Amino acid sequence: MNGNLLRQSLRLGLSILITCAIAQHFDRITFAWYPLLAVTFVIDDQDENSLRAARGRILGTITGGLVTFLVHTIMSGWIGILVSLLITIPLLRRLGWSNGLSTAVVVTVMFLSIDAYTKLDWAYVFNRSLDTLVGILVALLVGRLLWPKNRMTRLQAVHEQLHALLHARVKAHSLALQGQAAAPTPIAPALITRLVLEMQSIIAVEQSLGPRHVSRLNRRRWLQCLSLWRCQQVRWMLVERLIERLHKDNGANELPVLGRYLGAEPRSQERLSLESDDAGLSLAQRIALEEQVTRFGRLLNSQQRLDRARGRS
Repeated sequence: MNGNLLRQSLRLGLSILITCAIAQHFDRITFAWYPLLAVTFVIDDQDENSLRAARGRILGTITGGLVTFLVHTIMSGWIGILVSLLITIPLLRRLGWSNGLSTAVVVTVMFLSIDAYTKLDWAYVFNRSLDTLVGILVALLVGRLLWPKNRMTRLQAVHEQLHALLHARVKAHSLALQGQAAAPTPIAPALITRLVLEMQSIIAVEQSLGPRHVSRLNRRRWLQCLSLWRCQQVRWMLVERLIERLHKDNGANELPVLGRYLGAEPRSQERLSLESDDAGLSLAQRIALEEQVTRFGRLLNSQQRLDRARGRS
């Protein structure tokens, strides 16, 4: 089972258990549905998303409740629900509270669907908002206590994992092309894509949290790092496929010139140059290898310079 899924399930289950216990213990919470619904809306794998959901949930509950309270005094039934939604949805969007749309819709339908809804008053709206707040607080507390996220540590770990995988592949290809080892197994692009997307997701969350977090990203040059990994990913996969095709089509496991170029330390700034008769390469293969491997090598050089700059920052 996926570790993140298991942790998220435990968070949600424990939050629901605590919320039910609170609702059972305190007679003040008349409808356990509201805090439980708040828990399911708020709990999230990302702590920051939980905070956004919490704000959206409480604002949606209050707005939906107030609009419904006003509308129910002049109309009822599904017409009342329709009019309430026609007012609530544009209002939330206008105020920039789009995160609360789903909860506002649910609250509107529930408020006008309760028994004796004509008795809906300010006290009912206020009490349901407090019930919702209980669920929100429980979800946030559990999220903070159980497996809290450390995004910057995870970002560094993803970067190091990509770095280790990249250089292991380069070394393996270098040795194989020089006849010193067997050709490595084909790479799994999905793993590389998943890691790059995870890095992008973490950086996007950090950027959404305000100037202080953006400044931290800039200080550690993470935006440059992500941009370089995006370029590197494309070039890396192209080189992998070209070398794989070289082994498959030509039956050539050795191409010393290419192997030495890949394994050179420090890396050469010169363009890769292959001879036409090297491993029986066709003109198209030779041009493709020279072009893509040269660009790949330059990206590796750029990455080394960036790593040195990040180490000094």
